[in-house]
Amino acid sequence: MSVNKSGRENLQILFPLIAALFLIIGFMLGSFFAPLGRVKTFNTENSSAIGTLNEALGFLSSKYVDPLDKDSLAEEAISFWMSNLDPFSTYIKPNDLAWMNERLSGSYVGIGIEFMIKNDSILVVSVLDNGPAAIAGMQVGDILIAAGSEILGKTSQTNSANIIKNVRGKEGTSVVVKIYRPSTRKFISLKCIRKGLDMPSVGPFLNYNKNIGYIRIKEFSATTDQEFMLAMDSLFGRKEKRKDLILDLRGNPGGYLEKATHMLNQLIPESGKIMVSTKSKSGKETIFKSSGRPFFSTGNIVVLMDENAASASEIVAGALQDHKIATIIGRRSFGKGLVQAQYKLSNGGALKLTIAKFYTPSGKLIQNPYHKGDTSSVKRGIFPDVLIPLAALDTMELWDNAKRLTIPFVIKNKPDGFLTYNPAKGKVASVNWDAFLPDHKLVTAYLTEFNLGDEVRLSAWKRLKVAYAKQYLGNEAAMSIEFEVDPFLKEALRNLKVK
Repeated sequence: MSVNKSGRENLQILFPLIAALFLIIGFMLGSFFAPLGRVKTFNTENSSAIGTLNEALGFLSSKYVDPLDKDSLAEEAISFWMSNLDPFSTYIKPNDLAWMNERLSGSYVGIGIEFMIKNDSILVVSVLDNGPAAIAGMQVGDILIAAGSEILGKTSQTNSANIIKNVRGKEGTSVVVKIYRPSTRKFISLKCIRKGLDMPSVGPFLNYNKNIGYIRIKEFSATTDQEFMLAMDSLFGRKEKRKDLILDLRGNPGGYLEKATHMLNQLIPESGKIMVSTKSKSGKETIFKSSGRPFFSTGNIVVLMDENAASASEIVAGALQDHKIATIIGRRSFGKGLVQAQYKLSNGGALKLTIAKFYTPSGKLIQNPYHKGDTSSVKRGIFPDVLIPLAALDTMELWDNAKRLTIPFVIKNKPDGFLTYNPAKGKVASVNWDAFLPDHKLVTAYLTEFNLGDEVRLSAWKRLKVAYAKQYLGNEAAMSIEFEVDPFLKEALRNLKVK
């Protein structure tokens, strides 16, 4: 035994981390990404770093006392390396790549449900009409217990990715989903045949007061530009009267830059206007300019955005603001001015790597500072023309929890006295909102369940009114109420001079 035992033990403890670090540095230095996905290899003869890393890896492989799982070390090392870059460069593991790409594809193969996790239960909050789950008999309010042979236990219940992988699969294959139905207190097994389903990124869209078109863009997926054109055609295709447009980008995390520029081409009437520009590491600048050939004619445009609007949504808002085409209403946007590209790895995973920065037409970089040690107080993003300040409620943790769980509350607490059903169709036939006032017992129950005081009763009533309308009457009915209670929409109407 060596007298320097403690030093050797410390080295042995650190060896796996060192190995991981050397592996990822070796991977990253062994190749770097060139345009169009081509890989350019370093000349190892001229790189002392490569030689040193190979030497160190050789010692680790041949001398380290315990076996090394090189695949696991490689994944941990890649993740470690990427975590020390910008906030948006990341390593996507092989098992996660397919479903993560699926989200932006505009379609997926599954059973047609939306769920949320509440108190360690997987609660079904939406069932797609005529989808596999609906055909099998699944209902809103059901609780998922198992999918196939996989019991959706605590691990799955805290990981949405695991749940998605359990219910999705190849088109035409079946999965038996076990549920618990609280309304009947029964456990039920349902056989669902998976099929390809659309994943809309645009909607709802509707006419308000016949003079305004409203369109919400949830994210910029592979089909967003097509969906946007269909929405515009529905709202603005008829030329009898010029209408204004409210474009709602709140909560939009971004997506494909190209789809954002396609949408901007329909909103910028003149040709040759800069929509956005990007600049790569080498200094190469790419400028996207408007075509000047919009298919539709709009009047005034208002864009709604908040602190969760990012990336491609900021490109749209920034271009429309810089060219004075739209009024931006809301709050300062997230501040993500980086462009990512995906590069597949031989292990089946991929690197989502930042390859450029983007700038608004005026040359503004909207990216918030992210380098470690950067003490800059500058916050970028898109600043609105009309600010909707944070209300006192917006900073309350109890209110945030109540908002998150409003849908489960509505599912559990059926409306009493203000909805009339059509027995033949089993659907709501009419609604009497005069019977659902702020002092209604359902509002009181909502306050009690989430430990809220009576000072938020009016806000709770408004939220419940929208939620019940959406659950029982659909998006259009819910949006008509949103225009009455949402401060962003109310300010948009005021800006458009709607009385």
